Amino acid sequence: MKPYDIQKQFFDTILDNSKQIDDPNIQIYQELVLFRFVEVIKSTYPIFTKYLPKTKLENLVKEFIKYGSHTPYIWKIAQGFKEFLFTKDIDKQEREILEFELKQINIYVSNSTIKKGKISYKKAYRLSKNAHTMLYKKEYVLIYKNIEDMQVYYITISKFLYYFFKYQRGDNTINKAISLASKRVGINYKDAKNISIGTIKNFIKNGIMV
Repeated sequence: MKPYDIQKQFFDTILDNSKQIDDPNIQIYQELVLFRFVEVIKSTYPIFTKYLPKTKLENLVKEFIKYGSHTPYIWKIAQGFKEFLFTKDIDKQEREILEFELKQINIYVSNSTIKKGKISYKKAYRLSKNAHTMLYKKEYVLIYKNIEDMQVYYITISKFLYYFFKYQRGDNTINKAISLASKRVGINYKDAKNISIGTIKNFIKNGIMV
């Protein structure tokens, strides 16, 4: 057998936790691999894994390893685990939690340059790559990287602001996005602009909108 085939067989044996191996050395390797995967997944999804019994989590991770987690990058394990879970029967709330926690990680590892900007009502803005909006637990949430400490935070936002960000596309200016969002949620355009413009200015100033 060629050296490559020997190596492949060795790693396949370690990763296949479904087989009972009598060799204590192989068992140690299997336990180390399982421990590493569990720790990475727990650190990425602390909310999701908090409510899972230890045995259930370990069994899911074993299935995931067998399912085909072959990325050489530790930070990509979490994405693969989410995709694996989406092939299983998990409820809507669990999906929301997984998406929410993974978005925080993706924003944290983002290498996008954050620039402070000046407001122009005639300019089309976008959410920066360091920010993301989502509906989480029936609340509208903005996840973003702070330009001062480079940490990721999330805040609840109004339904109007959620749709304002959604309409920040194409050639839509700030005024156009405010107009579309106010119609979507059924509030007066002038009232919406007066209430939200200070918040929008801060978003631009802090690099959340670019």
